[in-house]
Amino acid sequence: MDLTRASLLREMLTGTELGTQTRAFGHSLRRYTTRTGGLMLFGPVDEEPWHLTAHLDDELHRAGVENIRPSLVRWAPPPDAPPHLAIGLDRLRDAGRGESLLVVAEEHPAATLLERISDVRRRGTTIFSIGNGDKELSSLSHEVLTPELLVPDGFGWASRPISFDHDEPEYEPQPAVTDLDSQVAEGFEMAQHLVSLAAADEEAGQPAWRRRLRTAIERLGGEPG
Repeated sequence: MDLTRASLLREMLTGTELGTQTRAFGHSLRRYTTRTGGLMLFGPVDEEPWHLTAHLDDELHRAGVENIRPSLVRWAPPPDAPPHLAIGLDRLRDAGRGESLLVVAEEHPAATLLERISDVRRRGTTIFSIGNGDKELSSLSHEVLTPELLVPDGFGWASRPISFDHDEPEYEPQPAVTDLDSQVAEGFEMAQHLVSLAAADEEAGQPAWRRRLRTAIERLGGEPG
């Protein structure tokens, strides 16, 4: 999904639950990351969040927001890795207040990942997570985003939760959805693009009441919110 498509999708979802959730999540990343360089991204050993780190960095740089451009924390960076890809677990031990750890875990997180997150939380770091509704990860997170699918509903598009237990699925795919695994992956990719755009939004640093007031004025004036 490129920037143009992501921006159009964001506009399409304005006012929907999914659009509201991703916007609020992205804004909170800006609000609670007050230390320069304090936004860290982390994930499972075999699925480090390269995708979201790259998009967040691009969007924040494009918006001129240099103080919270993200760092990808890796489990075992190779010795010859370039500086931006050589940040290891020592970074988590140095984390503290004014910083944020954004965890991306599409599958149920392993115990080793949860232990690292718990340690960082005890140091006062704010924990954000994009996951599948895992209870342990959610309990460690100050803010949680569980992506949703956009599926045909006969009248347009509707959102459906994508968190489920493989034995007892909470989500029953519609007839038009033939590949649930592919749809789940697309749901995570879509959510990450929307969070990146929201974090770089010029209104992200404004108080919530001011954003609501501006939206109300624009709607009364007949302009899109």
